[in-house]
Amino acid sequence: MKRFNLSLYFLLAGIFSLSSCMDTVENKDDEKITENNAAIEAYLKTDSAGSQAVKDTSGLYYIKRLSNPAGQLAKRGDAATIKYTAYLLDGTKVISSSDNNKTDFTFPVEGYLYWTGIERGIFLMKTGEKATLLLPYYLASGNTDKVNIPAYSPIRLEMEFVKTRTEVQQIDDFLAAKQFKVSERSADNLVIVRSNTVTGDTLGAGKAVNVKYVGKLLNDTKFDEGTFSFVTGTNSAVPGFDRAIRRMRKTEKAIIIFPSALGYGKNGNRTILPYSPLQFEIEVL
Repeated sequence: MKRFNLSLYFLLAGIFSLSSCMDTVENKDDEKITENNAAIEAYLKTDSAGSQAVKDTSGLYYIKRLSNPAGQLAKRGDAATIKYTAYLLDGTKVISSSDNNKTDFTFPVEGYLYWTGIERGIFLMKTGEKATLLLPYYLASGNTDKVNIPAYSPIRLEMEFVKTRTEVQQIDDFLAAKQFKVSERSADNLVIVRSNTVTGDTLGAGKAVNVKYVGKLLNDTKFDEGTFSFVTGTNSAVPGFDRAIRRMRKTEKAIIIFPSALGYGKNGNRTILPYSPLQFEIEVL
């Protein structure tokens, strides 16, 4: 009984300590939210358009700088392209879409996993519009230190909504840019571009195959490569990959492209963001 009571004591003490620690973190977060709001309100008084700022239910402040009533709205699953530069409220630049020799940044709408404020902001805009977003820390870089951004920092984001593209439009743009000659395209946009000509029956379902592949996003960023052995038609591969292989022949090579509905869908995976159409360079060995 003594051992039990002593163990129980330490267990309860640990729970109490953890609870107190969590309460401290939550209290600090709450304090920083209040501080962020005060800092943003103070900043708006220095901005000539500050009186036009609108605060949404998340705590994001929004100033429209350039309007385009004829522009398109962002839709879930589309690829939104923006140009942006982010600053601390004292004017220190911390990050920009022009970093690393790029001019813009494209991400899947409601699939972007980092700054929540960017996604909230995109739904307040149409293509061709520019805006200033003032983000409390929890909509930006969060409550830990990041490169150039101290913990709990409110952020001023200057953003331009360049364009938005559906997955089908992304695939069409990719095919046009590569000038590929499409061999087959299904109603749900599985595309096969054959690289060589092989006669005979296609593989079909229930066949053991060995496939050499390179997987890429449509911007040609490689996410995987190797050799994959599986039995077709057994859910061993994502649907787009499996269905394309069934349409091919031994020793055939191709580039296959398919939307996220035939790939990793709205959840993505460890290396692929949600709503990402994919391309694979494949060879059936």
